[in-house]
Amino acid sequence: MATYAELAELFSPDGIVRMPLDEALANGIPEEDARLLAEVGVPVFVDVLFTAKVQGDPLAYTLVPISAGDEGVTVLALGGPTDADLMRYCLDLDNGYVILLGLGEEPTAEIVNRDLASFVEFLYRYALRLRHVAGVSDRQADEYTVKLREYLAARDPYAFAAPDSWWNMVFGALTD
Repeated sequence: MATYAELAELFSPDGIVRMPLDEALANGIPEEDARLLAEVGVPVFVDVLFTAKVQGDPLAYTLVPISAGDEGVTVLALGGPTDADLMRYCLDLDNGYVILLGLGEEPTAEIVNRDLASFVEFLYRYALRLRHVAGVSDRQADEYTVKLREYLAARDPYAFAAPDSWWNMVFGALTD
């Protein structure tokens, strides 16, 4: 699991958004996730994949009630893909999943990672990959990408379980 020091080295301290622990707990965020948000944080920006500086509602670190038939769940908006204003990464407070929520006329939801720690690790490792492959051959970049995918799949197999999952699409685009 990426640490605050690792994130700060890669993104700078100003490139990490954290939530005060007491605020996170008061908002009903489970303790493990609240500690991660307070002590480690989430990157503000990861090229293409993620930005905490989203346009429109819901803003990052906003609680959002979601209705699903007769049931409802509250999620914490974390941010969104950099090129999709109508999508948000959210932490499902009941189940712990990080989901990608489509905010269009017909809302959609897809589980991206099994937990917040995996999501932060995936963002961190993806950003490290961007740094590592700068200036190397396509073959070297592909080899690194394959190894990274294997590492991440071992950490969170669910993220790659479906052929059309978010992370499979991301890694497919990297090796095309």
